[in-house]
Amino acid sequence: MAGCELLQSCAFFKEYEKDDSRKLALGGMIRLYCQGENQSACVRKKVRQKLGPEQIPVNMMPNGAPLTGTSDSDWPEQVKAQAWAKA
Repeated sequence: MAGCELLQSCAFFKEYEKDDSRKLALGGMIRLYCQGENQSACVRKKVRQKLGPEQIPVNMMPNGAPLTGTSDSDWPEQVKAQAWAKA
């Protein structure tokens, strides 16, 4: 299976890839959502398709939740609705 075409430009991974404390978790997400069978379940990709790339919060994980230690409090309401509905 080919990897996600958006991985290299994904703001989430670009933002946190150099954070050593998150490296293991990020690797797992990449294997699960970006290179594995769950590519179609990536909420970031679905929000991008529905609302546009500029609407995706940087701290939104591929499962639609905010990254641990961060919050969705500054996310637009329509993004929250899409994320929690699993887009």
